Amino acid sequence: MSYVCVVCGETHDGLPALAFHRPDHWLALNVEQQAEGKCDDDLCVTPDGNYFVRGVLEIPIIDGPEPNIEFGVWTTLSEGSFKSYVMSFNDVDQSKLGTLFGWFANEMRHDFAGSTSLKCNVRPQDNRQRPLVEIQHPSDHPLAVAQRDGITFEHAQRLVHQHGAV
Repeated sequence: MSYVCVVCGETHDGLPALAFHRPDHWLALNVEQQAEGKCDDDLCVTPDGNYFVRGVLEIPIIDGPEPNIEFGVWTTLSEGSFKSYVMSFNDVDQSKLGTLFGWFANEMRHDFAGSTSLKCNVRPQDNRQRPLVEIQHPSDHPLAVAQRDGITFEHAQRLVHQHGAV
């Protein structure tokens, strides 16, 4: 499978990473509220006191040429965890923060409807990589099951098309 990247315009092989560009809560704010907050490609603070970081949720592919499909997603963090994360943002060893608790902040629709507000672990990574997001277990939510057990390559391709990436 190949696709044309909407950022660079080049054709790439494999599955694209599927991105949510902002947390759903941010998108629900009106223009005036957004002007009072701050949201970029990695960090988001709303005027009503919510703190978000962008991470990577990986779902294993059990039968395909790709090991997994990745989603760029947002999670909440507490104010204290967010401040620690921001203070160490440029550190090469940000994983030293350990696992942080968050709430999933994007509605993935279709096969994973009801994903907003799932409990998740946020695992900072080293070398300025976005943190890994893992849905907390036990959970029988379809997203948690997919992340734990994996999905077929056909299912991954369907997700790419549903997300509108190709």
